[in-house]
Amino acid sequence: MDKFISLMWIGVVGFGVLMGVESVQAQFPEFTFEEKDDSPNFNYDFVTVAAKESGMSILRIFTKIPFDELQFVQEEDRYQASYEISITLLNQQGDYTDGKVFRKDALVYVFEKTNSHTDFSMGGAEFQLRPGKYDLSIGIMDLDAKKTGHRKTQVVVSDYSMAPLDISDILFVDYVVKDSVGDLSIWPNVLSNYGDAQQSLFIWYEIYTKGQTDSVKVIYRIEDLKGDELREDEHYKVLDGPLTVEIIEIARGELETGRYKLELLVEDEESTVKKIKDFSIRWIGMPEFASDLNKAIEQMKYIAKGDFVKKMKKADPEEKRKLFRGFWKSVDPTPATNENELMEEYYRRVEYVNANYSALKDGWKTDRGMVYIYLGPPSEVERHPFDPGSKPYEVWYYFQLNREFIFIDRTGLGEFYLSSPFWDIIRVP
Repeated sequence: MDKFISLMWIGVVGFGVLMGVESVQAQFPEFTFEEKDDSPNFNYDFVTVAAKESGMSILRIFTKIPFDELQFVQEEDRYQASYEISITLLNQQGDYTDGKVFRKDALVYVFEKTNSHTDFSMGGAEFQLRPGKYDLSIGIMDLDAKKTGHRKTQVVVSDYSMAPLDISDILFVDYVVKDSVGDLSIWPNVLSNYGDAQQSLFIWYEIYTKGQTDSVKVIYRIEDLKGDELREDEHYKVLDGPLTVEIIEIARGELETGRYKLELLVEDEESTVKKIKDFSIRWIGMPEFASDLNKAIEQMKYIAKGDFVKKMKKADPEEKRKLFRGFWKSVDPTPATNENELMEEYYRRVEYVNANYSALKDGWKTDRGMVYIYLGPPSEVERHPFDPGSKPYEVWYYFQLNREFIFIDRTGLGEFYLSSPFWDIIRVP
């Protein structure tokens, strides 16, 4: 991985004619930042399933890190990257419940693979836990680059021990492989995000029964984010016993790029259980962390001029794609490669702030989200949640800029507002 790709967000840059329209301009902070200056970027997913021990459940965690996020070292005729995964689980009282630290190695024999964004290393772990809510923290450290990325989220571990009929969480799968003896291996999708070249989607889940039921009725529905039903299908599944694993292949069919909701129902004569999970389909050229084109265009407000964003919003679907692709192609720092580092980094930051700073509104619309999208992660964050005589506030330090920014939660609702200057270091078109 090239650790020194500089994305040169400097000044206001004109980009000429895009797809037959007048020239547009993008706004950039007036400084240079390193795309890889923060941490290895990785994705994760998890499912909860039943455990053999009564009153317990299992949490399975999957991690996925692209090769270009790792530092590969040549060893004779091969290249190897090594990283460490650390997983910590805390209960709702903040007490340590469980955790694991383990090492993973990625090995390739062609140098070009070391800079690939489409080849990746998978990791995973599982924990037997009592049902309840947990705070999950995942860290990945590149053992050669000595850089660490972190993710935090809350996990609800379901109780599968009581109901006569139940199902596990849904896991989206990229593909399924059957070996010579008929055993199946699955590759978790992790992001629940499929490329538009993929003609089939796969879901994996488990069915649990305690009665004499020989089969169950399985129904799945796909809705768009407005709640309009696009597809419904049903079939009967013959059960293997108290635990049955099912993998359903769903043809993509008429599903266009965008975000969707999958609703899975399993029912017998007496009860029905349901699980819901979102997924998305993105076309080639769409950033990894953005699947809804309309939303991705709206989120360009910090990098594209407002009138150009409005123009894209009003365009028909095909023209939207052309304008979107044209804009990001014009700012691609490495146009000779398949990856657009600036676009991916921009939407990675949008995804991060949505996950971490959303309160009364989406994280990318907040003051903290705005600063993070412009400047990336701060060098240091100083938090003051309970200072006497003061509303909660945070101080973000950017040592490379010799600047600090203060955010105050004026309402007590988790909405932090910027109180220190910011716009003097950027140009706003």
